[in-house]
Amino acid sequence: MKMQNTSEPKVRVYPSRLQVIFDKIKYDCEVKMLKTPNLSTDGPFCHRMVDGYGGCWPDTLPGKYAKIRCPDIPLLFNNKAFAYRECTKNGTWFVNSTNNKRWANYTECRHTDEIADDTKYIYIFIGGFSLSLVMLIVSLCIFFRFRQLRCDRITIHKNLFLSYVFTGISWILYYVLAALNGDVIVSNPIWCQALHILCQYFMVCNFLWMFCEGLYLNTIMVYAFSSGKILIFSCYAIGWGLPVIFTTVYAGIRISDQQASVDCWLDESSLQWIVYGPIVLSIGINVLFLINIVRLLITKLRQMPEADQTRKATRATLILVPLLGLQYLLFPIRPEAGSDLEDVYHIAVALLVSLQGAFVSLMYCFCNSEVIQVLRRRWNQHKLMHRSSMRTSANHGTTYTTMDPVTQTNTTYCSTTDHKDPPIELANIDEKK
Repeated sequence: MKMQNTSEPKVRVYPSRLQVIFDKIKYDCEVKMLKTPNLSTDGPFCHRMVDGYGGCWPDTLPGKYAKIRCPDIPLLFNNKAFAYRECTKNGTWFVNSTNNKRWANYTECRHTDEIADDTKYIYIFIGGFSLSLVMLIVSLCIFFRFRQLRCDRITIHKNLFLSYVFTGISWILYYVLAALNGDVIVSNPIWCQALHILCQYFMVCNFLWMFCEGLYLNTIMVYAFSSGKILIFSCYAIGWGLPVIFTTVYAGIRISDQQASVDCWLDESSLQWIVYGPIVLSIGINVLFLINIVRLLITKLRQMPEADQTRKATRATLILVPLLGLQYLLFPIRPEAGSDLEDVYHIAVALLVSLQGAFVSLMYCFCNSEVIQVLRRRWNQHKLMHRSSMRTSANHGTTYTTMDPVTQTNTTYCSTTDHKDPPIELANIDEKK
């Protein structure tokens, strides 16, 4: 049996991970050739060979085309497609006249369309996370800025928003520094694996803080709208503490498996159920919380007219769905691979996941009546103080400054020059309206 090795592609130094793949493919091909009997023919024919890409070409009759599966090279070839090589009529492999080297057609192997689709989804994720980050950071600034918004419920919201912020930042870094950089994926540095672990940690934190939202709402509904420090401390332990255990176990097992510690852990592994398990469990419990909360709301709304009762219960349910992360229940319902709806499904998933933080910040901060009232009051104070300052400066009046014990904000009293009007308290002017 005669075996020939092609000289193309030109020998070069590959990253260690990729070189291992090439060596294994070539070794498997050589073993396969040794076990395959020679072609039965008396005339010339193209002899079996393994080329520089690891293509395992069989003995081929003159004037025929050899057809093989594309080598299983990650990020380069689609191993479900085929490569072709021509055996000329004189029994030799086709040679490219431009460079005088044997040539094979690997056009179908390069999965540029799949890579382009994956890149498209990644950019959607990055765009959605970026928009969510802006809205979440503004929301957190509002929550931390005003003392009137300091309560247990807002404390839970702040931690949930922080988990969204950390999740968005970690995934953006992972996508930009690793997923969109083929050289990094192939070389598989330790920092990209660490970044993957960080993404998993904050992802679990995010879902467990959604669980804490459901736990808090259910607790204050069941126990007469009362809460305590024990509940808040429990939420801190669940939201930030438990994910450390799950991600540590996941990282330890995956690092110990050399075959699984490749390609920056970009491909999903069955080991990820170590972190997915708590996520699925938290969503399942949140479903039960939602059912109980809605049941209690309907009970309290029974005194209202039927139409109003139904409307309020429906509104409360729809508002709680994104807060508790229940829209993720729809993700397992996916179209068949290759169908026209597959692309729509992946785009919808990318938008829903990346914009989750934006939805929650919009509903629980920017559209929250308490937040709107606080911002409106502060804006009215600012306008009135500015207007009063302009009027006082023009009339050479006298300005006195005191402290409002309720709002803990500076309250300004102005008096006119002729002292005919009583002082006006600017902090309460909007209430008098």
